[in-house]
Amino acid sequence: MRFVPLIVCLILVTSAISQGLQLSDFVGGRGRNWDAIKVLEHGDGELRAGNYQAARRDFDAAIGADPTLWVAMYWRARLSAIEHKWEEVVRDCNEVLRQESTFVEAAVLRGVAYEALGRHSAALHELSSAIALRPVRTETFVWALERRAWLQATCPDSSIRNSRLATDDAKKACSMTKWREAEPIDTLATASAAAGDFDSAVRYEQQAMQAYDAGEMKKTLEEHAVMFKQRRPVRLK
Repeated sequence: MRFVPLIVCLILVTSAISQGLQLSDFVGGRGRNWDAIKVLEHGDGELRAGNYQAARRDFDAAIGADPTLWVAMYWRARLSAIEHKWEEVVRDCNEVLRQESTFVEAAVLRGVAYEALGRHSAALHELSSAIALRPVRTETFVWALERRAWLQATCPDSSIRNSRLATDDAKKACSMTKWREAEPIDTLATASAAAGDFDSAVRYEQQAMQAYDAGEMKKTLEEHAVMFKQRRPVRLK
């Protein structure tokens, strides 16, 4: 199954890092604590290298030196997602959005954390609110659409599930990524299966396997292909 907690956070953070978010886009300006920013930049390098303990030390130090450096809190929230610390993700995203209410990436990440915590209604509301803002960054828009599609296709709460809307969201995400990325196509396959259209689900899953980044989630794609051929939908527990 694709989004058991470990797989959730690994795919999530890989997506977040690949969004093209650069610290230089957020930390400039007069009056900044440049010592704190230097520590944050070092932590970003540690995060990208997979040195999570070192990255957290740097993020904590940067925030301690400058509690207004909200981008450090967002970077720490991303790290907390890797480490399955979903309540910490929520707390940091809450503070980010208190300081910078327009930073939609934090809202999407908070929605994903709500999903991981089983707070499905809150997750749906958060992701829908983020989508309504039409994020400027295409990658962020795709991320929000894909996550809402996944939630509405697989949620154990039948009041949240909506295979038609999930399919619509997933198709938009696929179109925005020019049908080149495995994750949105896999989500479309999952939404199709949720709607009972297993033939389309199998076809889309095969297409996902041909995507340039399919190797990153090869096992998941193969598991889904088997399920859809057996006419079984993906359902979270």
